[in-house]
Amino acid sequence: MRRSIRVFLIVVVIPLFCFSQNKDQLKEQKKALEKEISYTSTLLKKTKENKKESMRYISYLDKKISSQERLIQISNIELNLIKKQILKLESKIESTEKQIDKKGKEIIALKKEYGKMLYSLQKNKNDRNNLMFIMSSQTFNQAYKRVLYLREYSRLRKSQLVQIQKSQDSLSVKSERLLKQRNLITKKKDESLVLISNKKQNLDKILESKNEKNKVVANLQKSENIFLKKIKEQQKQSRLIEEQIKRIIEEEIKAARAKLKEKNSTMSLTPEARLLSDEFSSNRGNMPWPLEQGLIVAYFGKQKHHVFGNVETFNNGINIATSEDAIIRSVFKGKVSRIFFIKGEGKAVLINHGEYFTVYSGLKTVAVKLGDEVLTKEKIGTVLTDNGEGKTELHFEIWQGYEKLDPSLWLYEAN
Repeated sequence: MRRSIRVFLIVVVIPLFCFSQNKDQLKEQKKALEKEISYTSTLLKKTKENKKESMRYISYLDKKISSQERLIQISNIELNLIKKQILKLESKIESTEKQIDKKGKEIIALKKEYGKMLYSLQKNKNDRNNLMFIMSSQTFNQAYKRVLYLREYSRLRKSQLVQIQKSQDSLSVKSERLLKQRNLITKKKDESLVLISNKKQNLDKILESKNEKNKVVANLQKSENIFLKKIKEQQKQSRLIEEQIKRIIEEEIKAARAKLKEKNSTMSLTPEARLLSDEFSSNRGNMPWPLEQGLIVAYFGKQKHHVFGNVETFNNGINIATSEDAIIRSVFKGKVSRIFFIKGEGKAVLINHGEYFTVYSGLKTVAVKLGDEVLTKEKIGTVLTDNGEGKTELHFEIWQGYEKLDPSLWLYEAN
């Protein structure tokens, strides 16, 4: 069974994981996964009473385990990010400490040189000495040079004082930076400890879920023949539904072609239908979900059975578990082509989108009529709850002509 996360909770969708994500993205993904786990736990509680004979319970447990494992993956990514940040901070701290040491030595040297100048000045401190120094010159040129020397000496003394002050200010800034870096590295180490603790708790929860699954599976396997018979009946029912949908689609295609023949057109679709098809196709991967809240519990295509690994099943669409009486909505604008009944599955609605068709089955009530033009996200009915099976699920399919498509490739962030 495919383990990729496909879920939206109150229109919160989990994207695919990648290792270049930043901290904020990881937090968002953790939040979404935690919502998914919480929602799955709610579904498990609803099916807990008959878990000994519920395949649905196994399905929900698998989803919970998958979500918990993804949470562990995110924790590992976060720990690796923090580890890299700590190493980077340690390198910066080492560099800052070297700069502080160098700057401290520079200040000591500057102060030592400045002290020598002050001592020399103290010895010749009064203006008379400076004046005598100038007046004792043997030539005018020598006197002029001595005046320049005294000016340069004074300027140098002031310059050194300014340089000492600048160096001290720079040292203060670097010391503050070092303090911040040390505080930050302490914070990062604390974060890593919390993550490690949470990771351990999550691992314990995964083990608990797997142990529970093993117990339920063991009980189900005791009645293997009964369940295998039931699975075969479900597969037979699925083929009958597929044939029914194919017949309906074939009738729709024939009706569309008949209308074109009346207009002496050689086109396979009317301009309006072609435009609608193109719009539908261009929205691949960006369509809204057919439910506002839900969790994919059965995926498109061939899969191994949850309990009986030697049994393979094929799903023509996806199954989305949701809450009782949840509103079902159209994923794209189109025309209601058929409303029909599926034995054991409730009502179904087929919507035409040009050469594409969407099928919604497992409806308790239908809010549209045959021939209605529906808009994207428009309500088409409510979901049916099967108390016997302990499930509240919508089965959703997408067809292009007679070809079945994987709906998860068309819904927003579902693949």
